[in-house]
Amino acid sequence: MNLLTRLTAAAVITAASGTAALAQKTYISIGSNPIGNTAYQWAAGISDLANRNLENVEFTAEGTKGYLANVALMMDKQIEAGFANSKLAYEAYNALGDFADEEPGQIMSWLSVAPILQHVVVPASSDIQSLEDLRAKRVGIGQPGGTSMLDAEILMGAVGLNPESDFEAFRVPLGQMAQMLGDGQIDALVWNGTHPLPPLLQLQSTSDIRILPIPGDVVDRIQKVSGAYQSGEIPANTYKGHIEAIPSYQLGNVLVVRADVSEDIVYETTKLIMENLDHMAGVHPAWGRVSLNTILTGFEAPLHPGALRYYREAGASGIEEFVTRTSKP
Repeated sequence: MNLLTRLTAAAVITAASGTAALAQKTYISIGSNPIGNTAYQWAAGISDLANRNLENVEFTAEGTKGYLANVALMMDKQIEAGFANSKLAYEAYNALGDFADEEPGQIMSWLSVAPILQHVVVPASSDIQSLEDLRAKRVGIGQPGGTSMLDAEILMGAVGLNPESDFEAFRVPLGQMAQMLGDGQIDALVWNGTHPLPPLLQLQSTSDIRILPIPGDVVDRIQKVSGAYQSGEIPANTYKGHIEAIPSYQLGNVLVVRADVSEDIVYETTKLIMENLDHMAGVHPAWGRVSLNTILTGFEAPLHPGALRYYREAGASGIEEFVTRTSKP
């Protein structure tokens, strides 16, 4: 075999190896929260869209204990992406709070979906009229591993209530809490999530409910715990019978991704989602409010390079200012 033949053969082998590498299927698991909740619907919607349109990648929606569990699973490299809130996303990237023992920079921003709004729900006929009235009651506050439980504990602390002594706390998922509220097994439930919450809509098909307002002075006290919390309101007519907006507070509801996930996969998936927002709005109404003007809302951690590439190409609002603000010196 002469030199030219040997070089040609080597080139063919190299090209074939590269093609095989590109053709190898990549698996992406998206952590959400308990099956049936909002984030699970989102993860399932993204997975279905990607699996029907992207080659050599397979997405899976993973039911989990919640947002805190999602970030922990990502840190352990058990899943590649997951839903979180904006506070967790910042702490995970910077190795703060629950992640102080981790290496910083492992978890990066991907896309912002919608605000997470605090809901405090009681039966319509309940004598509970204010947050303080939850004293000595049976209150569902969310499951361990989810940030909603932590947010509920912060809320209760802001009104002077200790979950260990001032009321009977039920630490169970939202779907179970909604069923318990309808059956009279608890007096109230507290859940921080994106409206409308599917289990509440289902509950309203059989039971009348009332959502308590969260006063501004309580929100002020919560903001002293973390500046990530912001004033907000549950829009009028989100839930049957609630014809006026309900004062509350919020965090950003965001999708984050491990830094070691392929830039091309994140780019192609971001592009696919943003070009199919009407389809995603059919999965959950929150996606109908997503746009290039909102996609960075709530993030204070840097974007994954694949997401950054797409947002720059598409002209996302404030993208360069965002990059400057979140870049480490």
